[in-house]
Amino acid sequence: MLVGSMLLPFMDAAAKTLGESVSSSTIVLARFAFQTLFLIPFVWHTLYIPRGTELVLHIKRSVGLSIATLLFFTSIQVMPIVDALAIFFVMPLIVTLLAPWILGETVGWRRIAAVAIGLVGAVLIIKPGHALFGIHAILPLGSALSFAFYLMYTRKLARVNEEGEAEPVPAIMMQFWSGLIGTVLMLIAILALQPLELPIFNLKFPEIWQWQRLVLVGLIAAIGHLLLTNAFKYADASVLAPFQYVELIVAALLGWALFNDIPTVTTIIGTLILVFSGMYIFRRENRIENKVSSH
Repeated sequence: MLVGSMLLPFMDAAAKTLGESVSSSTIVLARFAFQTLFLIPFVWHTLYIPRGTELVLHIKRSVGLSIATLLFFTSIQVMPIVDALAIFFVMPLIVTLLAPWILGETVGWRRIAAVAIGLVGAVLIIKPGHALFGIHAILPLGSALSFAFYLMYTRKLARVNEEGEAEPVPAIMMQFWSGLIGTVLMLIAILALQPLELPIFNLKFPEIWQWQRLVLVGLIAAIGHLLLTNAFKYADASVLAPFQYVELIVAALLGWALFNDIPTVTTIIGTLILVFSGMYIFRRENRIENKVSSH
């Protein structure tokens, strides 16, 4: 979990360096395509075509991840990586609010209170009084919302197999199918939206140095997300949750070293509030799950 969380900001940094010359949609397409290619040797002998409930969940999961990645890669072109990532970490709060509707889970007042406190931190980061920053903040907020759906469908997918029975789908198989379906979805979106001439869907054949960065984005995505998903095989979410916030530290260091971006005091305070509220939610959920399983 720690290594995966430290790797992913390097993917974001590589994507940010491409932003002025390659459209966000092209970077996302490459991210999914190369991730799929890198994983083929590892899934070849166990590969199967998902059907029924599992196939539907794979598609929903890929849609959520595709939109989340596109919005986030677009956001880091107009704001520092650490700021975008800090806003993105409202995601655990969104999952908590949506869980009763999507997963049928019960959410108590303690977690609702933690969500409210976390949103205060988000407001500090977004700075609504700064009009331009506030508009840009919609991008990582939308990314967090889409990623929340991705996570909830991942939870559902972990409980079914291709026959719709209660059997978990292997993490590497989830990653392979999210990459393959995401590649198809992004390719269709890019081709279909060409007549609109939207900058984020601009189609331009990359140069050699750009291909190198795009391959790097896909490689880091494949390794980083495999490390994260496999970590949950060996430890509870409440144990692993604090490690994912290492992303913020690495993102801040990369932003300073590569782009001369330094977080403001309000961003740091807001991020700390978000981190602690998110960690409380994870621990509270784990405590409730343990009580349910003990009965």
